[in-house]
Amino acid sequence: MMQVKTALTPEYLAGILGLELRARAVLEGSLAGWHASPFHGYSSEFSQYKGYAPGDDLRHLDWKVYGRRDHLVTRQYRDETNASVHLILDTSASMGYRATVFSKLEYAAVLTASLTLLAERQRDAVALGHGNEGMNGYLPPESGPLRTRELLHLLESLSAGGETDLEALFAQAAPRITGQSFVFLFTDLWQDPEAIGAGLRRIRHKSRTVTLVQLRTRNEEKFLDDGSYRLRDLETSEELEISAAQARPAYLAAVKEHTTKMAMECSRLGVRLVPIRVDWPCDASMRAILPKV
Repeated sequence: MMQVKTALTPEYLAGILGLELRARAVLEGSLAGWHASPFHGYSSEFSQYKGYAPGDDLRHLDWKVYGRRDHLVTRQYRDETNASVHLILDTSASMGYRATVFSKLEYAAVLTASLTLLAERQRDAVALGHGNEGMNGYLPPESGPLRTRELLHLLESLSAGGETDLEALFAQAAPRITGQSFVFLFTDLWQDPEAIGAGLRRIRHKSRTVTLVQLRTRNEEKFLDDGSYRLRDLETSEELEISAAQARPAYLAAVKEHTTKMAMECSRLGVRLVPIRVDWPCDASMRAILPKV
């Protein structure tokens, strides 16, 4: 097991070559001290016992049987199933914004890769979709080391481009989600909250839980330091000259309004909204997005 003894900041992780090694470091750092499985299937009716094997869910251990026979067994259920984990990434041009060594998309890729490795460890199926104005690519849910390598290779190849249409992206992802799925959506949420909510509603109806991971930079949250700037829209290439001191109040008010509306929409739909800053340590961000067990 990899020993992680330092804060896994983007700057530190940038010195580790390869997405898989970065993701493994983040996974080990984020799971330190955890004893429960973040993903688990559902069950309805007891079926039979089976001998305990390392990795089995400890919540299903039958201690009464252990007391009588001095043998560890777990309870199995007739409808028990492994979880299905769906990972959807926004790859629009705004996700290419870089305020640290990682762009928002690269930071999201590290977290997504860590979730992929976690699902493989627990023998859960993983699906990966990505796009901007719709779904540009999709790998259906499968489990095992071969699928993990395929997903990691795809994540390393992603690049940001095109305009944002989260309503279309989420609407095209929803029909591919079946059963009791855990869904993670990675995006900077730079779109009207009502349009985002319309897409989220489709996904929420098809899933067990939905976690909406909002990636932002310090500049996007706090705005720029005082001075004059020429800003360029990454998606439309429109340019605007501003004075930061003059523009800051209106910008922060607009961000606050957007944040409030988005939080209300997610609360109404039963979606976990997890704001993440891409200058935060990646293991801390990973712990924030994992389902609470």
